[in-house]
Amino acid sequence: MAGLFILLVYTLHKAFQRQRKHADWRPIRPRPGDATAFAAAAMQGVIARMKAREKELNDLLREAEQRGETSSRTLETIAREFPTGLMVFNREGFLALANPAVRTLLGIDTWSRRRYIEILGAESAIAGLLHECLENGRNCRDQGVDVSTPRGGTQTLSLSVSSWQGRSGQLEGIVCFVTKRK
Repeated sequence: MAGLFILLVYTLHKAFQRQRKHADWRPIRPRPGDATAFAAAAMQGVIARMKAREKELNDLLREAEQRGETSSRTLETIAREFPTGLMVFNREGFLALANPAVRTLLGIDTWSRRRYIEILGAESAIAGLLHECLENGRNCRDQGVDVSTPRGGTQTLSLSVSSWQGRSGQLEGIVCFVTKRK
């Protein structure tokens, strides 16, 4: 049985050696005056350069994605540990980020994929300030706002709301900081 296996391996090895001798893996080198061979060689060179560039671009993309994931995790960690309440809304007013401190301050627990009006209520003073910032770009700093607590009382909070623009100058979203007023 072992002898048969060795014979099979030897035969395959010889067959591959013969095939490798007959195959010409070198790039095409055109002869003078052979336009077809010259065009084929030029295309082969272009394809080789394009494949190399594609690999470089894929490596750069992979690195950029890794940096983005790291930055995203860092931002989430900072927001989670930040002692001040923090809310970030996109340009349509949908909540993009809310840290535990703001959830505690406002007594609201259901947040994901909702607009500020749905979260805070249309008549809320906070919703009004967020609306002004989204619609008119009006920022506010340390604005006192009374809000209802889950137990039926009221508390005064201090809000700072700021918008940010993208490279084109268009509003990208708003960030809102919330603290207890002293």
